[in-house]
Parts: sequence; C-alpha cells; structure tokens
Amino acid sequence: QVMGRTAIPEETYTRLSEVLSAALGEAPVRTIYLVGGSLTDPREEGQRFIELARCVQRVNQRRIPVSCGSGALPAESLRILHEERLVDSICFNLEVWSEPLFARICPGKQRYVGYQHWIESLETAVSLWGRGRTYSAMVAGVELGPELALSPDEALEIALRGADDLCRRGIVPIYSLYWPPPGRDLSEHLRTLRDFYARLELDYCDIRRQHGLQIWDGFLTHRG
Repeated sequence: QVMGRTAIPEETYTRLSEVLSAALGEAPVRTIYLVGGSLTDPREEGQRFIELARCVQRVNQRRIPVSCGSGALPAESLRILHEERLVDSICFNLEVWSEPLFARICPGKQRYVGYQHWIESLETAVSLWGRGRTYSAMVAGVELGPELALSPDEALEIALRGADDLCRRGIVPIYSLYWPPPGRDLSEHLRTLRDFYARLELDYCDIRRQHGLQIWDGFLTHRG
C-alpha cells in the first residue's frame, strides 16, 4: 500500500481471491476471519471491509462463516454488511474494560472512535446479527502491566464487571493472555498472570452461563 492512500489496490483483491480459493480447495476451512489494521476514518474503514467481504464471498461458494474483525464501524457500514449477508459475526476489540483504562491503553482508538462510540457500534451489531454473534477481544492481564500497574484483585474486579456488562448487552468478550514486556522478573510475573487468567476465565464462564451466551463455533472453533 501507499501511505495516505486508503483504497486497496485491485491486484491485492486478485491475490486474495486466488489464495482463498486455493485454501478452500486444499483444506477443511471452517471459519474465515477478516482483519487488516485500522484507518483513522471509520467510514473509510467500513468501506474497506465491505469491499474485502464482497471479494471473499465471491469465492466462498460453500458459505463458510465469515467474521469481520475491523475496528468499530459506523451503523451504515454495519447495515450493508448485514443486508448483503457479507459477514456472519462481528468482532470489534475493546482490549480492556472501562473508559479511563481504554484511553490509556488504546489512545488511537479513543482519539479516532471513542469508547462510547465503540460500545454503541457493538450494540448496533447485536441489533443486526443477534446476541452471541458479536464479540470483543480483551487482553487479560494488561491491567497488571507497567502502564496501569493494578493489583490482581483490582484488575479482576474491573475485568469481571466488564464481562458482565458486555454479556448483558449480548456481546461476548474473548480473552487472550497479556505477555509482559522485558526487563523484570518474568517467571514471577508469569505466575501472577497465569493465576489471574485462571480466576478470570472460571468466573467469566459463570457470567456467560448466567446470560445464556456461548461462543459460536462459526466464529472460533475449539482448534482455533
């Protein structure tokens, strides 16, 4: 790509079609996940992912489930993705719960989209695709890192509050484990992270059951 030019070159779409077609012919693909960074203009990003999804669906003859892993998109972009049946689920990644922490950890997302608009976009996706088809990846344990330096108990309380809030809205958080930066006692920190992650996932499992939500296997397979 060329700096400042947001349109994807036609040869990139051609190559995408060729590679996807070959992959679908050679392997038992069960999910397709669209991701490709973010643009500072959410409307342009929405158009980019609409074009990507159209390109994918021209090749996706077996209608393998497709997920949109963009940044939080405007409502008009979401409506097109839904009305044209271009994607089957949505994943807009908050990374961390609560607006103050989001602003610290994701300053670009806060500047160009904003925490409240991010939540609103997730809620719009739920209104279109339904409960359990809208996701948000979260980095479990980033609260313990040097940027925030919360205690495990403080971090767990915030994360679980977020899990309950998102599930209540029909949004399913997906947690991946934070990897600490170098320059500290890594083995001790990893033990703390492991214990934090185990506590979080066990309690989160209960929260998801309470709200009647499960992770759709068209979005994330067990092997995935």
